[in-house]
Amino acid sequence: MIYGHLSAHDTYHFLLARPAWKKAFDWLSQATPKTPLGRTLIAGEDLYANVQGYETLPAEKCPFESHRRFVDLQYCLAGGEVIQWALAPGLPAGKDYNEKNDLQFYARPAHPVTELQMAPGAFAIFFPSDGHAPKVQDLSNRSVMKVVIKINLRLLA
Repeated sequence: MIYGHLSAHDTYHFLLARPAWKKAFDWLSQATPKTPLGRTLIAGEDLYANVQGYETLPAEKCPFESHRRFVDLQYCLAGGEVIQWALAPGLPAGKDYNEKNDLQFYARPAHPVTELQMAPGAFAIFFPSDGHAPKVQDLSNRSVMKVVIKINLRLLA
């Protein structure tokens, strides 16, 4: 997992040597709260952005998830949320892996988790070993507008 702010270039500059990361961060640098909701292909089905907005929820209603084929680059445009993080291999089993949606859900862990405060400009990158629970309420915002860029691991090999 990598957590940073788009204005703190030193957090992610080493990634930009890879074309997929460069395309993803270039796309993010143009995104604003006026960016239309929905899916935009950046480099076909292997690299795309999903702009979404939603009301946040209490932590106990937010399941942990991970992905096997894609890396998530989650970026806050407006509002805010907390994304909880824990290593996926240590999370309790949940539903079966959904191959079509590249989505594995987990039961909520009994052990403490790391909380990432997602405010405008903040981003978090989640790899397959990173269990993450988005949509968690923070203390200041009831909703969030964000971008989730999905990057197929094939592009990063």
